[in-house]
Amino acid sequence: MVAVFAILSASTATAHPHVWITYTAKIRMQGATISAITENWRFTEGFPVMLVGIDHLPIDGPVGPAQTGIFRQQAFSSLAPADYFNHLLVDGESQHFAEPSDFSVSVKNGRIEYTFTLRLVKPVAVAGRRVQFGVWDESFYVDYEPGMDVAVSLDGGAAPTCRIRTFADQRHSIFYGTVVPQATAIIC
Repeated sequence: MVAVFAILSASTATAHPHVWITYTAKIRMQGATISAITENWRFTEGFPVMLVGIDHLPIDGPVGPAQTGIFRQQAFSSLAPADYFNHLLVDGESQHFAEPSDFSVSVKNGRIEYTFTLRLVKPVAVAGRRVQFGVWDESFYVDYEPGMDVAVSLDGGAAPTCRIRTFADQRHSIFYGTVVPQATAIIC
């Protein structure tokens, strides 16, 4: 028993996030149907600049098209197989996203920010279904934290009967069950 605890403790002690991202998401709806999600990811200072090897960025403001292309190619597009760490579950089934659109990169207070839109491959009707959304990396290499203001919101196209409820998603805990991601139920 002591040996099992020692092995588990050693593996837990060596694994931890290497990237920290604060995110916000706007659920894009047409009535009671989700069509896309627009997100903003704000990285810890210095990342992912070191990953893509860009040595000059604006102090504040948008990054130029050439540099945006480098970020997209070298630090963003590889996340496609993981659906960009977005989890939209409808009655427990994962939904998938098309190629991101409106991808942009900017610098705010020394930190890189990505903004992009993920359109659903197939729009999802919410009424009468269990729908939840969250952003997390199951490997816990990247730690996603919800924004300080409203992390997830509905856009103006949502039916007036639709609402959201934030909760700790115990069913999808990560990092050996020690980290519980925040998720949002979407109810119409």
